[in-house]
Amino acid sequence: MINSNISKIIITFAFFYSALMCNFKALELYDNGHISLSYFIWFCGFLALMGALRFQIAKIVYFIIKKKKQYYGKK
Repeated sequence: MINSNISKIIITFAFFYSALMCNFKALELYDNGHISLSYFIWFCGFLALMGALRFQIAKIVYFIIKKKKQYYGKK
């Protein structure tokens, strides 16, 4: 149980670090005139950020599904 929690924290930190590095690299590429590549790197950084927030996103999705079931179950 402890190893699982530690690995989740490490992977989440790696996702945040990756998103940060993608942002800095995209800024550098944008300043050098590589617009399309910088947008692609920013998109990759956005996906890394979504990976870092995966547990919070899952909580929101489960909450919406629960509310939907309650709403449609009452009819």
